[in-house]
Amino acid sequence: MLREVLTDETTCYRHPQIQAAVGCQRCERPICPQCMTQASIGHHCPECLSQTNQRVYTARTLPRSDRSPLIIGLIAVNVIAYLAQVASQESVTVDGLLFGPSVADGEWWRIVTSAFLHGSLLHIGFNMYALWILGHPLEEGLGRLRFVLVYLAGLFGGSAAVLAFDFTAPTLGASGAVLGLGGALAAALWSRGISITQTSLGFVLGINLLLPLLVGRISFWGHFGGIAAGFAAGWLVTWLPVRFGRSIGEAVAATAGLCVALAVAALAFAGSGGAL
Repeated sequence: MLREVLTDETTCYRHPQIQAAVGCQRCERPICPQCMTQASIGHHCPECLSQTNQRVYTARTLPRSDRSPLIIGLIAVNVIAYLAQVASQESVTVDGLLFGPSVADGEWWRIVTSAFLHGSLLHIGFNMYALWILGHPLEEGLGRLRFVLVYLAGLFGGSAAVLAFDFTAPTLGASGAVLGLGGALAAALWSRGISITQTSLGFVLGINLLLPLLVGRISFWGHFGGIAAGFAAGWLVTWLPVRFGRSIGEAVAATAGLCVALAVAALAFAGSGGAL
């Protein structure tokens, strides 16, 4: 369970003087790096590790979905957009997907709308599942404003990278924004002294960079740009307060500035016909 990873004041339940890194996958209590033991999913605390029984979740004990209203809202917007794509016989898709020459002609909205359109049920299903898994701990840990900024950074970062390096490729999907959350989570873990190689997050990010190289229809630059921008945003919102003692307000301002810079870069790349 990663929902405690970003709470600045959280300390390990066994070592109150040490900042917590994650929550135990079973009992959800916050633990520091020295109390963590890698499990097949997440990490376990020493007490849960010593137990052989598995925790069973029921409908009443599952995490409450109303703790993540922004994620639910984003999922709803994506689903509505997909239904509009189908109902319009793809005219919504044609008018909203990311296409460099169209953005260069003044259709700037494509930088944003493309991140809410999808090519198939499998496409939107995978992205929405990833949005829930990666976004839930970030929305709870960062709060709504910082979560939105991280999501926007991934969105603009993915669009900017596509316009810079794959200018004429029609692109759509929430992957850049969603993987931006993964990049931010990686930065947050790193700020607590945890390498993503110690978690399943490293595999998730790695496979999403490898797949586009093997499957031609998947945008490598959309994925790469989203991860890189999300990592930068995650670094700002977590490292500035945790490692450098800056205020949350300063971290928010810096992250907002990053989002603006990425949006401007996307428009600049579109205007110049790409970086290369």
